[in-house]
Amino acid sequence: MKNWILVILFFSSIIYSQPHRKGDSREKIEALEKIKLLEVLNMNEETAIKFFARRNEHQGKMKGLFDELDEKLGKLKDKISSVKDDNDPELKKLIDSYFITHQRLDEERKRFFNSLNDILTYKQIAELTLFERQFREEIRDVLFLKKKRMMD
Repeated sequence: MKNWILVILFFSSIIYSQPHRKGDSREKIEALEKIKLLEVLNMNEETAIKFFARRNEHQGKMKGLFDELDEKLGKLKDKISSVKDDNDPELKKLIDSYFITHQRLDEERKRFFNSLNDILTYKQIAELTLFERQFREEIRDVLFLKKKRMMD
């Protein structure tokens, strides 16, 4: 009997010592965000279904734009490291392209919020606006504290 307990303890320690994948953390954060959103916005089931369908579409577009921004920043970084002329016109084009994409990101965010008028009240839209900012700050603070503890 003692041997089985030792075997179980051994395997459980191996399982729990495995590093968590990034996707798991992201999924947990997204699930927490959805639960908190349901609380904050106090939506009925029908409204929640419509809202999250529209939000998922919006998040897909935002992900595409963020990926595009990352790509443009990568090109800008590569160009900076290889540029011979500090006033290379190609740098200007890359900078302009980055800000155009950033502007598209802001326009998509505005479009999304404007599209919610048929689902949410203005108060709920205002609460959503505040929630998004506060939730990001909370997650950043938690991650920062976790990182700080790891460094200490």
